[in-house]
Amino acid sequence: MVQFLSRLGHASVVFLEVIALVWLGQKALELAARVRFKQELMVKDNPAAGVTAAGFYLSLFIALSGLLGGDAGTLAGDALLVAIHGAGAIVAIVVSSFLWRPIVGVTLREDILAARNVGAGLLSAAVLVATGLIYRGAVNLVADHYTVVGVFFAIGEGALLLYLLLYEWVTPYDVYDEITAKTNVAAALSFAGATLAAGLILGNAVQGVFSTWQESVAEALLYMIPLLALPLVRFVIVNGLFLGFGSVNREIVEDRNAAAGLVEGAAYVGIALFAIHLMG
Repeated sequence: MVQFLSRLGHASVVFLEVIALVWLGQKALELAARVRFKQELMVKDNPAAGVTAAGFYLSLFIALSGLLGGDAGTLAGDALLVAIHGAGAIVAIVVSSFLWRPIVGVTLREDILAARNVGAGLLSAAVLVATGLIYRGAVNLVADHYTVVGVFFAIGEGALLLYLLLYEWVTPYDVYDEITAKTNVAAALSFAGATLAAGLILGNAVQGVFSTWQESVAEALLYMIPLLALPLVRFVIVNGLFLGFGSVNREIVEDRNAAAGLVEGAAYVGIALFAIHLMG
């Protein structure tokens, strides 16, 4: 009983620290983006801002959950580790948001705050959560090796940025134009699923026990191979098995069928979960 209460107290302190870090992360994002999410959510009832904020919060929680792996240390040591990686995760997520926004063509003020584009909010939230998954993978089991965490996060996030370009290139329609200019929620749901799938695969690729730089980097790149199979999900699984060889592209672009976009997004995530468990 005494040991249980001690562990419970330890976990409670760490949990409260994580909550404080998420709050600090919100303030950092508001400062960097020059926006007040409380006003957007409570006064303006902006759903696009709400989806984006939810994605940011979830991203930070996921990123910090990577610290839960392994054996617990001393309370002071664990609190310091959470504080360091909490600050690192906040910086990584905020900085990365400025890197991927030009790729996907989303502007916070025009698309999310002014236009209240829910699809743009979904797009932003998906990339934020994918970034959190990558940080979680990078920090898992090697949290006290800060250089290793930083390098493998950079590798994973760089691969995510390349994936965003690849997704647009292999998709028959203009993904980001559909989401931002045409406010197509169906396209946003499909994109969100594909991006979450990429985050799951990349997070799995960059995690693990570090051996040598050459071996660990080579192993991470090897575990990224399932990313190349994701485009086949639309053509084989969604078009073929789920829609009876119908056209998911027509459903999304012409009919703006949110149900079809949701089914496609779910297929991406399902295949990614299968792939990471298959590869170990």
